[in-house]
This record gives sequence, C-alpha cells and structure tokens, in this order.
Amino acid sequence: MSNDTQPKKITEPGLAHKFSKAQRQVNRLSTRPDDDTLLRLYSLYKQGNEGDVKGCIPIAKGLVSVAKWKAWKKCLGMSQEDAKMQYIELVNELLSSDSDSSIASPSEISNSDAKNGDGIIGLSNPDEIGMSKEMILKAEGRITSWEGLTVLVTGASRGIGKATALRFAEEGANLILCGRSMQEGQLPGSLLQTKEEVEALGGNAYCAKVDLRNAEEIADAVEKGAIHFGGIDALACNAGALFIAPFESTPIKRFDLVHDVNIRATFALCQAALPYLRRSNYGRILVLAPPIALHSKWLSGTLAYTLSKYSMSMLVLGLSEELEPDEIAVNAMWPATTIDTAAVRYNKALGGDEMVRRSRKARICADAAIEIMSRTVSHTGEFHTDESALREIGETDFEKYSVEPGATLQVDYYL
Repeated sequence: MSNDTQPKKITEPGLAHKFSKAQRQVNRLSTRPDDDTLLRLYSLYKQGNEGDVKGCIPIAKGLVSVAKWKAWKKCLGMSQEDAKMQYIELVNELLSSDSDSSIASPSEISNSDAKNGDGIIGLSNPDEIGMSKEMILKAEGRITSWEGLTVLVTGASRGIGKATALRFAEEGANLILCGRSMQEGQLPGSLLQTKEEVEALGGNAYCAKVDLRNAEEIADAVEKGAIHFGGIDALACNAGALFIAPFESTPIKRFDLVHDVNIRATFALCQAALPYLRRSNYGRILVLAPPIALHSKWLSGTLAYTLSKYSMSMLVLGLSEELEPDEIAVNAMWPATTIDTAAVRYNKALGGDEMVRRSRKARICADAAIEIMSRTVSHTGEFHTDESALREIGETDFEKYSVEPGATLQVDYYL
C-alpha cells in the first residue's frame, strides 16, 4: 500500500500546542479573573516561555511592572514544562467555571480586557491590578486597631513627623518621638510640644532627643524607647535633610549631611529596631522616599539630595525582600504635592509663602501613613503617594487638605 493510502496516525497535541491554545482561550473568558489569578497567569506564562526571571526589579517602570516581576519571581526554579502545564490547567479551570466562555469571542471582550501579549487579560491598565477598596479594608491580617501598639517616629518635632505622631495618637498608639529639638528653638515645634499633644489625644509618648547622624544615639534612643513601652511595632522614618544645588555648588559637607540624615540614619534606625520588630506581631516600616525614575532630569541640579533619597528608595526594595520571611512589611510613601513644612515655609528658595499657599497640610501624609502601615504584611515593597494610598480606600475629598482651598497645587518635584 502506498504512503498516500496509509491511514494517518492521530497524535495527541503536544505541550507547546496546548500552551498556545490556552493563551488564545484566555480571551474567551466573559468574566475577568481576580487580581491574584491574573498575576498567577502572568507568572506561569513568563516562566513557561522564558524560564527563571532575569534582571533587577523594574522599579523605574512603575508599580504594575514591579507586581508582575514579583509574581514571576515566585516561580523561580520551576521548569518551563511544569509552568506550561500549570498554566494550561489554570486556564481550563477558569474556562470550566465561566458559564459564558463557550459563546464569548475575542471581539466581544472589551478593549480594556484585551490580551496584552503576556498570556493574560487585563494587566495593561495599571488601575486594574489594584485591589478594590473592600479588599484592602477587609483583608485578613490588616491592623484594625493601633491601641497599645508602639510606633517610633523620626522628625517628630514638627511637619510630617509630628502630624504622623498625632495621627497614631488618635488611634491610641504609644509613640517614641525622635528628633533634635527637645525645646523650641529657631523653628517652631519641639518633642515636648508634640508629646503634650499626643497625650491630649489619648496616646502615650516617650521623647528621645537624638542626632540622626550619630548611629550610637540612634541605637540608644531605640533601646530606651523599647524598654519604656516594652517593645516596638512600627517605624515611621520621616526625618530628612534637604539641600538643593547644582553639582559644582555642592560642598562635600552638604553631600555628607543629606546622606547621613537621609539614608545612613534610616539604615541605622531600621537595623537597631529590627530585633524588636521581629518580636512584634505587627512589624511595619514606612520610609518617606520617592519612586525611582531613572531619568537625568530628576537628578540634574539636585544630585546630592536625589542620590540620598533614591538610596532610601532602594533600601525599601532591599529590606522588603529580606524581611518578608520575618513578616515585616516595608513600604515607601511620597507626597503628591508640596507640603506645608518648615522646609517650604522658611526656605525662600523653595517658594516661601507662595509655595505654602499652593501646598497641602501635613495631615494628608499622616492619614496616608497610617493607612499604608495598617495594610497586611503581604503588602510590602510598594511605593505610594499620599494621595494614591487614600484614593485606594475611597477618599475623594482632597480639598480639606489644602492650605488654601481652591489654590492651584504644586505637584511634588519627583512626580
């Protein structure tokens, strides 16, 4: 019998064929999967196609890219064949539970849910990856009460640090107030004044006068504060040094100042507090640091300061990864607009009174800080603005935070 008349052998479709088919079938879902499932689909797709994740976490590309990269990294060590099989199984499960998938076609799915080249639907829009308000506020493991918990706040004499301390005091927290000004000096505000206001709101406070350029003083303040309250549950790293000048006009002593106060002090503080955070069931660290954007325009003219702040941002990324097994969440927050602080109010180079008029009150940072730090320990390594964190839980009235309601706000430099 000739080959032309031989019966053709029907073979089972290979893994590559099934994997390709599953990618197409994702588009037939009539119901968008939840965020965790979307990330799982993405991670299995990438692992199946490319193997283990390569390169560094893509913080410069934004939070969506970071979330996808982290999901992919969880597949580290999984063979590409296993990843493809798990991807196929997951798609089949979604199809079987999706009653309308058999009649839906790609043309019937909205553009916002169109396949974006990652083997999944719906991750092309950054807003789609975010959890809903209800999911955030009702998440298991969220801190629902700060009553009796101890929060160490740096820069607590005035500005964002003071506002943050007062916000936690409203929730009944114990506050370890760190700063250089025990008594009021050239600038208004002091640790003792903040302590009085904390206690008036129902909180308890311990004042630790500390020069954050001195690691020994930091360690001493942490130890004494922990002894006073019996431990430390959270850090709010607000203190900072500001110096803005072109490269050739930046004395080395100013370079040292911003690095000593911004990154070195934050590193030393987290290190000194780590044993106490590990013993807590609520370990949280929040760092006032901007999202990293690797473009020369963010560094030109502010090189010393930006290097110090970006170092804080990288500290957040590194610590979030290292401390994840200890269930200690490490996140960053940055103001979306200028804030009415001493740095703005008394620094004519930054705009003085006119800039204050176009700024928001420090309360917005305090409200955002307690929201971010209340989230579950799985929420770690994230970069928020004060406004974005509050919008995620349904806040829409931001006029109440304006120094002058109706004034045009000044967007923060790094945004």
